[in-house]
Amino acid sequence: MSHKHDQATPSENVKAFVEAFDSIKATDVSPSRTAAFKSEDDFNGLSVELLVETGSFLCVAANLLPHQRRWTRNEAILGGHVVRLYKLISALLDQICQRRRETSFILGRLAFECIVNLRFLLKYADDPNVFSSYVAHSMRNERRLQDKIEQSIAVRKGVTLPVEARMLNSIARVARASGIRMEDVSASRPKEWADKNIFERAESVGLGEAYLGAFRGPSASVHGNWMDLLEFQLETDHEEGTFVPGFEWRDPRPQIAQTIAYLSVEAARDYFAHLGDGRLDFIDERFDELAARISLAAKAHEEFLVKSGAS
Repeated sequence: MSHKHDQATPSENVKAFVEAFDSIKATDVSPSRTAAFKSEDDFNGLSVELLVETGSFLCVAANLLPHQRRWTRNEAILGGHVVRLYKLISALLDQICQRRRETSFILGRLAFECIVNLRFLLKYADDPNVFSSYVAHSMRNERRLQDKIEQSIAVRKGVTLPVEARMLNSIARVARASGIRMEDVSASRPKEWADKNIFERAESVGLGEAYLGAFRGPSASVHGNWMDLLEFQLETDHEEGTFVPGFEWRDPRPQIAQTIAYLSVEAARDYFAHLGDGRLDFIDERFDELAARISLAAKAHEEFLVKSGAS
């Protein structure tokens, strides 16, 4: 999954763009291949291939810079999410290949949140207030830090420590790059950007049902609550109700890669549609075909589980 693609827009170089798409190898999910699979690990390998393929399309998307080769702030918010999703997929692939289910759950949750936020921002791409709300919410901690530093300086009657001057200058640079004034940022508001929490944003883009499995469930692994400890960090004697440490990593399951791959295809589809170039119509057909192969792989995996009596 290379990140080195031509940074020309379709309008500037349609041929190079099409060639980049055509260079992405389509994963074989034919029944003749999956029928020969002997273990769930074979399906893990297939899911990895599909996730690599999906990530490659995201890489092409993130490299589609405008004519001046630079994004505006709002374009950067969208493009930055595409880059973030690409990197999260790369990290997820790494953990799957290292056979670490625990951290795969965490990265899958982060990827799902990135997908939701990207698709939500694309849905409201014409509303500058949504983007300003996103930036203001993101900078609440910087405002809290600035307030704390200024309070400390006031206690010393205007004496500023070198470290404080450096931190205030850093905050000011971030504010300028973000196109926002720190005095317009509240340390407590907005509580949620666009006045919607992650579940509400997921519902807004049709991912409300996916939220429970892809975000809410893996929260246990992110925060390390009892369900995470019980499933991944302990070996349990259910009869005695006693425990010993469990240092062995759990093997990943194909479902996490399949889910993130499928949802990422739809996020990439939305992003390309947002670019609005009529010569990108062929992308929908390519993404329909990729989504269908991901679904076919998931179906073959479920049939394997039923046949093998696994859970």
